[in-house]
Amino acid sequence: MKYYLFKKLKDKKIDFYLFTNNDLHLNESPNLDLKDIYKFFKFDCTRGYILFFNNKLIFFTDSRYTLAAKNFFKNNCEIYNLSKITIADYLIMQKKKLSGILDSKLISVKEFREINSKLEKNNINIYPQINNFIKKNYYPNFKISYPFSMPKYLIPRPLNENLKKIKKKIKTEGILIWNNAQVAYILNLRSFELQNSTKPFAGLFIPKKNIKPTLITNNFDLNKITKIKSSFNIFREEKFINLLKLSKFKNIESSYEFLNLNMYMRLTKFLNLSETKINISRYLGIKTSNEIKNIESCHIEDGLAVLKFIIDLKEKKIRPKNEHDISTFLYNKRKEGINFFRNSFDYISAFDSNAAIIHYKPLPKKSLSIKNKNILLIDSGGQYLEGTTDITRVIQVGNKNLSRVKFSYTCLLKSLIKIENKIFPRNIRSSGIDLYIRNYLSKYKINYSHGTGHGVGNFGDVHEKYPIISSSSNDILTNNNLFSIEPGHYVEGKFGLRIENLYVTKTSDKGLILKNITLVPYELDLVDSNLITNFERKYIKKYHKKIYRTLQPRLSNEYKSYFLKNLINKI
Repeated sequence: MKYYLFKKLKDKKIDFYLFTNNDLHLNESPNLDLKDIYKFFKFDCTRGYILFFNNKLIFFTDSRYTLAAKNFFKNNCEIYNLSKITIADYLIMQKKKLSGILDSKLISVKEFREINSKLEKNNINIYPQINNFIKKNYYPNFKISYPFSMPKYLIPRPLNENLKKIKKKIKTEGILIWNNAQVAYILNLRSFELQNSTKPFAGLFIPKKNIKPTLITNNFDLNKITKIKSSFNIFREEKFINLLKLSKFKNIESSYEFLNLNMYMRLTKFLNLSETKINISRYLGIKTSNEIKNIESCHIEDGLAVLKFIIDLKEKKIRPKNEHDISTFLYNKRKEGINFFRNSFDYISAFDSNAAIIHYKPLPKKSLSIKNKNILLIDSGGQYLEGTTDITRVIQVGNKNLSRVKFSYTCLLKSLIKIENKIFPRNIRSSGIDLYIRNYLSKYKINYSHGTGHGVGNFGDVHEKYPIISSSSNDILTNNNLFSIEPGHYVEGKFGLRIENLYVTKTSDKGLILKNITLVPYELDLVDSNLITNFERKYIKKYHKKIYRTLQPRLSNEYKSYFLKNLINKI
């Protein structure tokens, strides 16, 4: 492929090709065969870009993947952290006239404009390709999709209510929704063609007038769902575009953050496509009381699975050989749960120094042996019919003196206890939560380069777009937001720590509090008793007692005995 690309660039007199890592719907974690960076360079990441020059590779990613990228690419590639040097910054720094191309199907309108606006001012051209010259597969395998409609007792809001609410806010003749997580939510649909995902590979056009909405997809199995067959058109992209032409639509709207550039370029040849002011991400991010009830119930199933896994590992009832085995054992525990469908992402299972690689991924033939290891970081989650889970725990697996690890772990745990007992102002920005935790941990010289948390979907995206808990986020928190809080501490070549719970916001006249809905105990073997106050000790014990009361009816006597001895009476 590299030689072919070299030749194409030379023939077209182009300096570089910009690879992104999205699919047609700009999903964060599409199937591996839909991710260009994995397909062509064999490196897997959520967010990444490669500038392919004739004589070098330049890889851009966020702080979660810089260490993994350095280990993977070795000396064959320059690695840059996007928070420090952007793609546009790098190209401008070359101080010469350059031209490049990219696949317009795999970048959003918003992102392309942000990059291109800087480059144009510096005499650098980047041309989006409508018909890409690299042969690719843009679609997942729909034969494994199995689409279905969510049971009525589990839906957050009825389909007609969703459509009515959106139609009321449309300022043009219709809205094109390209984010397929939003499509899944609005239509109360789920499907399985994307890895670790439950959303159908489809866009949705909702006209302002009282005519049929259109699903834009190649997955015609969606027509087997009665409500879709009776009330929606299902068209491939080409037919949908022709529909808009024949129907003489002149003005429609869409989110530039989620619409791919190719679709925008094709549509704007014959109509005006403006940026919508309808914030569907925020609509999804404010959970209904029914959603919260169901999400909390799936955390009982998830807590049961993870607790049993931890006890079995501690008691040596399971004997995993390596990091990948660890992931498999936990996955098998989750499979025993009620209404478990699949993982919500590929588990991060890492021993000791590997845990410092923030998004480390253990492979069957390439993962560390458990022998002589001291700590395990396991970041995992499940897709249940009632909701989505995401949890990180650190487990001591060896007997070595870990005073430095215990200090950092205890500080991270103290930061979670602190936020759970803090009353924040109503309508606080999520950046305020991020800053509060970072300021607290900075007293102990602990910091982390990733965000503090992210929204979580309802049997949907494990990384939902609203709210994002980071220093740069402007999201405003309100009642019934659901998100992770996951502070960490990483020392390259030594260890990595992270504790992650999911929280629901609750508001009152006094302010806003964070309710922890995760039901998995902390690692008491890593708690430094000299660092915690009496209040904190009692608080941890109270949390563990709550977990025990909730899960006790479904625990065997062996698990109960271990829990009482090692997770309640020990502290």
